[in-house]
Order: sequence, then structure tokens, then C-alpha cells
Amino acid sequence: MKEKLYKNRNWMHYHYVVREESTYVMARIADCTHTTIWRRLHGFDIPTRSLSEATFLAERNYLDFSSELSDLIEGELLGDGCITMSSSRSARYSHTSKYKEYLIWLSKIFASLGLEQSGKINRYWNKSYNAFYYNYTSRSYPELVPLRQKWYPNDKKIVPKNLKLNPTMARQWYIGDGCLEPTKGRPDTSFSTCDFDKASIDHLLEELGSKGFKVGHRLASNTIGMSTKSIKDFLDWIGPCPINCYSYKWDYQDNRKRARAQNI
Repeated sequence: MKEKLYKNRNWMHYHYVVREESTYVMARIADCTHTTIWRRLHGFDIPTRSLSEATFLAERNYLDFSSELSDLIEGELLGDGCITMSSSRSARYSHTSKYKEYLIWLSKIFASLGLEQSGKINRYWNKSYNAFYYNYTSRSYPELVPLRQKWYPNDKKIVPKNLKLNPTMARQWYIGDGCLEPTKGRPDTSFSTCDFDKASIDHLLEELGSKGFKVGHRLASNTIGMSTKSIKDFLDWIGPCPINCYSYKWDYQDNRKRARAQNI
């Protein structure tokens, strides 16, 4: 008579530990009950999973982390993007914006690269800004955990020392935390850096400077300011605005006209 699969310790260890299958899946393969598999695991002294581990394995998703997706996410992390741990083995990406249009666009771009949205884009009242805002959240992925650890080494967001700014990252950062407006009779571009420490700000200044842009740290507002002479070059470098709701940040010529009008 053929030995029952669940009576073989090697089989049990391989399917439960190596393949990380659930006891329910193993029961179907071995043609027995879930409780039989559970009892045998204990009988073979095979350590069983915690509830959080079991939940992770039951709900885990797989992400092919391309360089294109990485550039988009890291650019958003420079601004309003956030990665949080959803369990000890997986993390999710979330984003808040005043424009639902932008989050819909972002969700479609992410989905095309394998990062799927979780639930709906939610609307809520932001008391700080006295306005409605929207929130996007992705599904949880193990592949996002290294990015969480890279950007939040002590549970506080920093700019990684090895981050190399490219046009995609800079464009997403500019969309989230960049500003273009006429100030003192001339167009002015700045980036909000209020949530970053000095080392992070210094690294961003170095990266922008290495691309040929004239920038400086404005201590009073804790922002990175860009020279008027560099604005057009910067906008050309990051490329056109990908979404209408933020196109005003690319209206360099209109801002020049407004600045001249203010200077008359």
C-alpha cells in the first residue's frame, strides 16, 4: 500500500517550508484534511507560521521591479509619495494629491508596469489645507520592502546617498513638490524640502548642480531655489508635463510675462 504523503517528513518540509504552501493546499495534494496536515507538522517538529506570515503568504503579490517603475516611485518619494510596511514581509505604496486626475493617471502608469492599485481612490477632507484631497494605495508587494528600508532606515524618510537624479525622477519630484511663480519681478522655481534633513538636502543640491543647474538652499523657507537662468534648461531636461492638472508648473513663458508686468 502506497504511503500517505503527509506521513513523509521530507515531503511535508519541502511543501510547507521550501515551497511555502498553505496547509489547505497541502491537504488537497495529499488527499487529507487541513487538520491532519497541521497535526503532522507538529509531529515532525516543523515550526508553523505566525498569523501574519500566513496572511502574507495567502495574499502576497509578485512585482517585476523594472528600472522604469523604480524611477517613477523614487521620484514620487522625493515629493508626496510614501511606502509603508503592510506586514513584516511586504510593503505598499501610497500617494496623496489634491487632484484625483493625477492619481488616476499615476495608477494607470503603475498598473502598466505591474504595480496594481488596492481598492478605490479615496476622497477625504484635509483640515490642514481646508480642502478635499485624494489618496491612492497600491497592493502589497515583497519587492517594495527593500525600497522602504532604503528610504526609511530609521522610520523617517531620507534621500538615499546613492540616489542618482535622472529626468524621470526630477519630473515626478517637480510635480509633487516643485513650484513656478513670479517673485520680485522674475520667474522663480523652488522645491519644498521641509521634511528632509540637511544631508538629504545637500545631496539633492549636489545632484542638481551636477546636471548644470544653479541652485541653492533657502534657509528661511527651507526650500531649494533655482536660478532664473536655469529654469528653462531644467524644464527642457525633465520633458513635457504628462498630465493637464499640473501643466501650470510648465508655463515658463506665461510666468515671464507676468513677471515683466509686475516689474513695470
